[in-house]
Amino acid sequence: MVCKLPQRVIGELGGPETDRVRTALDEGWATIIDVPSPTDGDAVAASDIAKRTIANETDQPEHEVEKTDAILAGLAIQYVRDRSTAGVIVLTDDKPAKKGIENAVRAQGYTDTIAVHGLEDIIGDDSGDSMRLI
Repeated sequence: MVCKLPQRVIGELGGPETDRVRTALDEGWATIIDVPSPTDGDAVAASDIAKRTIANETDQPEHEVEKTDAILAGLAIQYVRDRSTAGVIVLTDDKPAKKGIENAVRAQGYTDTIAVHGLEDIIGDDSGDSMRLI
């Protein structure tokens, strides 16, 4: 398994020279990928669905929603479709983003090939523990 990290996510994590990012890239369990093409209708539609959901969940105007969160929905769909892979897992610790990506995946008909998991799905919902995803 390899984590596919969009350049925007790398930026949010402090850039490619940050220790945690550099380690992931150097050890081969992460690679940097490009965002979907703005001409890819499926990816753009998925990102728009995710952005609307996130805006509704956070009571923000759509234009203020973090683009990276919404782009993950489009990336997942583009990756499954263009690479004919058996499946993609999207992992996020952002609950509104998770819901947005799930809605986009469902609306675009990719629930059989794209799974969306939150941090609580992986380690449980123990509020006494502290864990940070890179």
